Amino acid sequence: MASISSLGIGSGLDLANLVTGLLAAERRPLENSLNRRESTLSTQLSGIGLMRSAIADFRASLSGLSNADSFQTRAIKNSNDTAITASVSNEAAIGSYSIDVTNLAERHSLASTAYSDVNQVIGEGTLTVRFGTITGPGFGGFTVNPDKASQTLTIDSSNNTLAGLRDYINENDFGFSASIINDGTGYRLTLTSSSSGAASALEISVADSDGNDTDALGLSNLAYNAGAANLLETQAAEDAQLTVNGLAVTSPSNVLSDMIDGLSLTLNEETAGTPVKITVSETSEALKTSIESLVEDFNTMIGQLKDLGKASENREQAGILAGDTTLRNFVNSVRRQITSPVPGVSGDLSALVDIGITTQADGTLSIDSAKLNRALSEHPTQVKALFAPVGETSDSQIRFKDSSDATRPGTYTVQIDALASHGLYQGSGGLTFPLTIDAANDDLAVSIDGTSSGPLTLTQGSYADGDALAVQLQSTINSSSLLSSAGISVTVAFDSASGSLTITSGSYGADSSVSIDSIDTNTAATLGLNTGAGTAGSDVAGRIGGQLAEGDGQTLKAVTGDAEGLSLDVLGGPLGARGTVSFSRGFIQGLNDFLGGYLDSEGVLTTREEGLNKSLEKIQDERDQLDRRMAATEARLVAQFSKLDTLLAQFQSTSTYLAQQLNNLPGSGQLLNKK
Repeated sequence: MASISSLGIGSGLDLANLVTGLLAAERRPLENSLNRRESTLSTQLSGIGLMRSAIADFRASLSGLSNADSFQTRAIKNSNDTAITASVSNEAAIGSYSIDVTNLAERHSLASTAYSDVNQVIGEGTLTVRFGTITGPGFGGFTVNPDKASQTLTIDSSNNTLAGLRDYINENDFGFSASIINDGTGYRLTLTSSSSGAASALEISVADSDGNDTDALGLSNLAYNAGAANLLETQAAEDAQLTVNGLAVTSPSNVLSDMIDGLSLTLNEETAGTPVKITVSETSEALKTSIESLVEDFNTMIGQLKDLGKASENREQAGILAGDTTLRNFVNSVRRQITSPVPGVSGDLSALVDIGITTQADGTLSIDSAKLNRALSEHPTQVKALFAPVGETSDSQIRFKDSSDATRPGTYTVQIDALASHGLYQGSGGLTFPLTIDAANDDLAVSIDGTSSGPLTLTQGSYADGDALAVQLQSTINSSSLLSSAGISVTVAFDSASGSLTITSGSYGADSSVSIDSIDTNTAATLGLNTGAGTAGSDVAGRIGGQLAEGDGQTLKAVTGDAEGLSLDVLGGPLGARGTVSFSRGFIQGLNDFLGGYLDSEGVLTTREEGLNKSLEKIQDERDQLDRRMAATEARLVAQFSKLDTLLAQFQSTSTYLAQQLNNLPGSGQLLNKK
């Protein structure tokens, strides 16, 4: 307004304020309109933000009902949870179990003779440790555990002290641990198997650098085998022994996770003839709590949205989204989502109303507790199917595994054309016993499932029968670190009828294979093993819903049709028609997708917010245009009034001049003063 400050100087009129007033009068109605529109849009944007928050909070609460596996449907009662700790999964059968623990599983433990110092040198050479069962009295015999790989420890100047050997053992995964204990007579090295059970005892053979592997001098002081038991056994390897409903049971571990399907037990104490009673019963408390939470969270959301859309009544302030079509459409649609029948669910329980959940006049939900409790008690699986994806098979040897977003709810027939098989290698027959393993047939290398074992060496000696030889071969192959690190293992069996060894991969399917990569000079002649590939495994084959499915090991997966993405684990059984699999997606996933249609990056609310923000940007553009228009108007008025001011100043100057001239005329004063 600096240009206005000089207005009126010439004329003496208050032209600056006149221009300012004219500008304000022209700007005020336009600016008021922009302010009203901006306020309305900002309020709507704030309301949409509150609506988004309410919907997002409700959507987050759905996770508790989105996975059927998360519903705990089994409860457990334990008469003595100090002696036995028990946990239960949904697969557990309902029933009672009387369990009497007569012996706990123990880990094998050995102790050396006493040493004067922890840094005393023990000796050098190699220790070969095998795991298995010791028979007595003393160390009378040893049976190798074929499921546990043998270990070879190299003892040299870097680890040949008592403390050095302890650290070397504990820094590696050898299957046993070491510690040093001062018992008052000196320092003793103790070795303890990492696994409990009679079949996890330690056998330690020594190759001593002093040339004597059995004396109590040097490294051979750590020998513990049938030829030299130089270590002291401080704890024998023992299995757990117990009776379950009168049936004798043994276990290598105090943790029994597969003795009773769905029930996991940890044995802590021997019960000494006082059995522990464990009862498994059905429960629906977790599912009921989740359903009640769903209703509560839904009602909270509806209450918040109702406040946002509240109309003005009796001079009460209206909600900031009163009359908003986006809000109204959402509320109507989400009610339909909640009350509609669930696709793929048949029978008496196909909608929430069937389990006692109904809509009230104000749009909130209510629960008929008696009806809900009855449904949960009589049909818990059907209730779960209302909420989360559930697959049920009619054949106990076929298990529902998974589904995809493409899987449509329904019941599909299952046909099995071929079962999955293991890859295997069968040697030539005619093996005779006793059979000797020596330097001419102790070396070989194999590949299992495409992974090489690296060089393997069988333990030399005389084997009385094929079973003993199979145990040795299995243990040797499974001791390969290259195979074990890849999670690969084999079983080896001897067929007495044909006199042949069979090496079988632990995996199923077309990727399962066994091949002999290299052998020793006399291996083919004495063991019947020659280089070459065995028989590859095969994948399960069949149809789901009448459509050819894809096999991968024991898993059969639908790739076309309505069942696309549905996968089943086929564990065994006959070929041909194998019943059906019923799949229900539940309404939670559909509800979650519906809510995502409002909340996601391309959702309804996002689009609405973008539109409101663009309208606010447009108002700012109109404000900028108004400022430019007012500036132009101001410039025009200033120019016009400047001309007026100049003209008036000229008139005033002329008037002054004329007055002066008149005063100078002769007799002008008399004329002017004449009355």
